Amino acid sequence: MHSTLYWLLILLLFLSCAKMEEQVPAIQISIDSTVRPVKLLEKYNIPPTKINIHTQANANFPKFNYSQYIFDLSGVNNSYCHPDVLYFPEGFQGYEYWMVFTPYFGKVGQDYFSKRYENPSIVVSHDGLTWDNPPALRNPIQACPSVKESFREMKGESIQGFWSDVDWIFRNDELELYYRGSCILQQALMKRGAKSLNNRKKLSQKNAIRNIVRQTSTDGVNWTALEVAFTSNFPSTPKDNHLISPSFIEVNGDVVAYEVEFDWQTKRYGSFEKTHVIQRHSKNGLDFSPFKECKQVNFVNAPWRENENLGIWHLNVCYVSGYYFMTLSVGRIAKYTSDLLYLAYSKDGLNFYVDPKPVMTENAYRSAIFPMKVLNDQITFGGIWGNKLGEFYYSTWDVNLPNLSNNSFLPKSN
Repeated sequence: MHSTLYWLLILLLFLSCAKMEEQVPAIQISIDSTVRPVKLLEKYNIPPTKINIHTQANANFPKFNYSQYIFDLSGVNNSYCHPDVLYFPEGFQGYEYWMVFTPYFGKVGQDYFSKRYENPSIVVSHDGLTWDNPPALRNPIQACPSVKESFREMKGESIQGFWSDVDWIFRNDELELYYRGSCILQQALMKRGAKSLNNRKKLSQKNAIRNIVRQTSTDGVNWTALEVAFTSNFPSTPKDNHLISPSFIEVNGDVVAYEVEFDWQTKRYGSFEKTHVIQRHSKNGLDFSPFKECKQVNFVNAPWRENENLGIWHLNVCYVSGYYFMTLSVGRIAKYTSDLLYLAYSKDGLNFYVDPKPVMTENAYRSAIFPMKVLNDQITFGGIWGNKLGEFYYSTWDVNLPNLSNNSFLPKSN
């Protein structure tokens, strides 16, 4: 009797400590509210022009090839979502523009079956307007998870895992591609993934609702087996958070990641009314900060705060000339969507100042910006603007560095 009571008390103490540990918030950084925002896009060099992608969407499970689940994405079939672009002035494998995206919206739609098409796909271009598969590559590079590889997130839903939210960097002469897997069994990730100590370690807990995985390539065509970077299990997030729209950059040799999380600071944890952006770090691109070491990102002049129902839904980040630049798609979080698109910049990567004029005012979704040229005091950016019709638009513009380097515009060091 006494032995049973003793072990019961130990169990209760363990559960209580674990619960307390899970509630540790990300580190809050003091806000510098004295800085005014800068206009980051005053005029286009190339105005937004609709692009065309010649590749296929494929909703087949692994080892299947039913033609009714495959279709061309070009022209009126546009179904483009979640872009991220790398630009190589001298070309990489013969192409200046490399883009990763997932088929969604448009012809693919956005119903429950549509998530089977949302697989990482890679295309290349010489002009940013016409895109094709890299020679010898067939999209997608990762097939849709089968029902046997999946589990149900919420009661009443069909069982179907899916991929989403792609992003990549070029580091150490290779592409590092990250994306999110949702509702995929650990044993399925182990089977698809590298037979590594990293995967054995990170896939040894309960099934995580969300996993951020990485694949690498030296040529953009041949890809390594996936490795798990982090999951929604503790200690990476408290209470299985969403890991929305993770974006990765290289800063001084380290990999810095940003993501959108639902509110973890109130008793209504998991509230669909608020989101926050957090920053993680990694030395090797695989082992990232646990949640308690993540830092919460500040948006000093966030224009969307005028409407309490709006919040950040997706983001994309790039780093150039010592500055961090971010796109923010903003909308009604309770409806899992966005409509507005803003640009923001930061010197320290934690205090961001938002151009008060949105780039898009309706139907906006995750979009990407990327540096193309730095000449004297000017950065030329390219942008791929995404919308909920499944369309991408390409444009370029310049940002003058003196506007950013003026001390009155920079966050004070902590």
